Amino acid sequence: ADRLIEIFDYARRRYGIQLFIIDSLMKCGIGDDDYNGQKAFVDSICDFKNKTNSHVILVTHSRKGDSEEKPTGKMDVKGSGAITDLTDNLFIIWRNKARERALQRVQSGEKMSEKDEQLLASPASVLMLEKQRNGEGWEGGVPLFLDEQSHQFLQLESGSPYSYIANMPKSEYDEAWRQENVTEY
Repeated sequence: ADRLIEIFDYARRRYGIQLFIIDSLMKCGIGDDDYNGQKAFVDSICDFKNKTNSHVILVTHSRKGDSEEKPTGKMDVKGSGAITDLTDNLFIIWRNKARERALQRVQSGEKMSEKDEQLLASPASVLMLEKQRNGEGWEGGVPLFLDEQSHQFLQLESGSPYSYIANMPKSEYDEAWRQENVTEY
């Protein structure tokens, strides 16, 4: 954990990076049941972001629940309670797998049940803000739909994904790289 913070500190000073993403806590070498180690790690992340005026996103996972049918909350985050206690903001993304199964049934030609209709009317995912220490204090959920071609979450199922290439400043555009790395659809 100390080495990671050293690297973040260097990247902040050398390159001006302000957003750091750790994906995930499970990959940081801290045991699932090492709650003191998890607390110390999150504490060191908080110290770093406060000292450097940076933002750190720490990806964690939920405990296994009874069912995937309903969203989890901040009390379901796997690991030490300090993870949610020390964070400034807590976001949870929930994937509506029941809706995905209903969509697969309909696409395979099965007759749509009343429950399938209800599921298809619900969002594919929900991004929930469960904790907001600073700012307005709003907490709640935002329904989202995944555009599979662009791999972007959209607020409307009929929405259009944002084209990052088309909206990129000419000074940053590299046609040779685009030809090699971008899939057209």
